[in-house]
Parts: sequence; C-alpha cells; structure tokens
Amino acid sequence: MPVRRILADTNVCYPIVLLDLILRLDEVSLHEIVWTEDLLAELSETWVDHGARSRESADKVCDDIRRTFAGQFVPREEYEHLIEAMPGQDPDDRVHASAAAARSPIVIVTNNVRDFPELPLKGYGVGVETPDSYLLQLVDSDIDELCIIVMEMADDR
Repeated sequence: MPVRRILADTNVCYPIVLLDLILRLDEVSLHEIVWTEDLLAELSETWVDHGARSRESADKVCDDIRRTFAGQFVPREEYEHLIEAMPGQDPDDRVHASAAAARSPIVIVTNNVRDFPELPLKGYGVGVETPDSYLLQLVDSDIDELCIIVMEMADDR
C-alpha cells in the first residue's frame, strides 16, 4: 500500500494513546500526517479545558509535533482561501477540511465523520474515515509493522 497522507482531527488526538499510535506510524512511514497551527491550538485548548493536561504539558506535546514533523506543516496561507467553500457547520472542522484539501489526496481521520460530509469533500480529494476503519486498513496492509509499533507502545507504558 502506498504511503497515505492523513490529517488527524482533534478528537482522534484526544486519547493521547491514539495520538501516540498515529505519530509512531508516521515515523515508520506507514502514513504521513499533516498538521496546522489551527489544529494544534484546538488540541492544546481541548486538553487543558478537559483537564487532561496542564498548559505546559499541552504546549510541550505540540512543540514536539512541530519539531518532529516540521516538514508536514501546512501553513494557513495554503488553505485559508478554501475555508468558506468547505461543507459543514463547525468552523473548526471547516478549517481542518480546508487544510486537508490543500494537501490532497488525503484522508481526514475523525470520530465525527458526520461533521465532514464525504461527498462534497471527495471533490477536493479528501476522504473521511474513522480511526477504527483507517487502522483496520493498516492491519490488512502491514500487520507485522503495526504489531511491532503497538508492542513498543506497550513496553513504553
């Protein structure tokens, strides 16, 4: 399977273990994540607002993502002009969808697939999948590598 590009919605990054898995899968080239400052700002606020992380801890994780995945950053100038054209009601989701469209072909991995209308986004080269669906595809294509990553995560915890 060719390396797929993904944008992980904030709700996929909120159990930290799922974010950890997604980042590790990038590090072994099973996919390539893209990220924006808008996404990291929303993620940091979500962690702090829900008491999952302190501001300092949230900022550190976001800084680690910036540093480790610097080449996969999507500047707002690349997608800002697309925001108004994106489908959906949630302003944050429209921003994320526009960033994804700027780097198509791409898959938005989200627990809220209803917030990312599949048919309109398909016209921009953007697919939408749940984390379960997406990870099952990786199991089908490279179960050995995926198992190694999960075992490493378990050892690290």
